Amino acid sequence: MYEMKRQITYSQVGSDLKTDIAMITNFLQDCALFHSESIGKGVDNLDGTKTAWFLSSWQIEVIRYPEYKEKITVRTWPHAFKGLYGYRNFDILDDAGNRIVQANSIWIFMDVVNMRPMKPSDSDIEGYDLEEGLFMDYAPRKIKILGESDEKKESMEPIPVKRSFIDSNHHVNNGRYVTEAIEYVDDVTKIRSIRVDYRKAAALGDMLYPVLFDRGHVKQIVFEDGEGQPYVIVEVMCE
Repeated sequence: MYEMKRQITYSQVGSDLKTDIAMITNFLQDCALFHSESIGKGVDNLDGTKTAWFLSSWQIEVIRYPEYKEKITVRTWPHAFKGLYGYRNFDILDDAGNRIVQANSIWIFMDVVNMRPMKPSDSDIEGYDLEEGLFMDYAPRKIKILGESDEKKESMEPIPVKRSFIDSNHHVNNGRYVTEAIEYVDDVTKIRSIRVDYRKAAALGDMLYPVLFDRGHVKQIVFEDGEGQPYVIVEVMCE
């Protein structure tokens, strides 16, 4: 298990002095990356191996949001490898050791030269020691897009991909989609869980076409390309 301790800063909270689900996603992503760095399989390693784990999906459940000045511990550990995929849990503990966030993620191993999935070798997973998975209701990797029969469907204003969206892989950062998606949620403090299904990567100069499906407590934001194919599907459940 890898853990990262931090104190919530003013720049990490909203007007209610609490973090939101997008910031939670960033915390978890940072923890996963630093775990890989700690075993010599970090960002710098990509140039040598030409392989990397790419995030395929998130399932994040929030018991409560961390608050300004609060001290938290972000933890992560792999709990399974199956074929092309790696399965990684996360949680966030408060200063008293209470779990306030729990999450599962699914990663796919990629040949980054040809951008094709490949099965990881024993050396590729060496150092990622498996531990028991969290007791939670695990959702499928793929999100089924809501139908149009009984939901409100609305096409939103297109979003140009800016330089600030791009990470070291030259694609839109995984967390950016969550940041953009929750702009369509009236009250982000009521978000209790989120799922994200990453289908393909958007790059600088691309245009994201958000489509909102609204079923009351459940909302889906589908970021499509110009042909109507999804880049990413974000599903939010509110209390």
